[in-house]
Amino acid sequence: MKKLVLGVLAGGLVLSQAAWTSPATAAPASASAATDGDILAGKRQVVIKPVEEFESILAVDARGRLNLTDGESDKSLFVLVPNGAKWLIKTAKADPSGEPACMGLKNNGSNPLTVVAALCDAGRTGQNFTITKLDATDSAGRPTYAISSRDAFLQYFGRSGLIAEELGDAPLKTTFSFVDNGPSTLPILD
Repeated sequence: MKKLVLGVLAGGLVLSQAAWTSPATAAPASASAATDGDILAGKRQVVIKPVEEFESILAVDARGRLNLTDGESDKSLFVLVPNGAKWLIKTAKADPSGEPACMGLKNNGSNPLTVVAALCDAGRTGQNFTITKLDATDSAGRPTYAISSRDAFLQYFGRSGLIAEELGDAPLKTTFSFVDNGPSTLPILD
């Protein structure tokens, strides 16, 4: 009996160590059975994690811009809502008006395109994103994706932050994984 108890305790310790992730990307225990299909169907809320960044995640900052953060944020959960062959990236929580915001491209003149939170408009081209599954996984074994809109890919650069740029001959520098954080609480619209 003593060996059985020690074996169970040791097994639990190994499982606990293997399942640990940083608090910003930890999924609730009930979320562990989610599939890519559920995430890409808008049924789950997720943290969008740049694979190449150690602890950073995407969040909407105080100016309404989507950018990287290393800390907790009340605007770091998103729902990927299908819109035909593309997706709307909505905030998982509604704003004071009761509506979630959608991410969309912002033209900044001669400066790079950025991604900002705006009123959702499924017909607006810059709010429709292509999410392309890649042949790689992140360090936790989750699938990785490229995210683009209007041929501009979301890329992170230290000086300019998260921008959207056409690749041309340049390689894709930033890829993303989706860290499940439970069922979406946004109303489902038919």
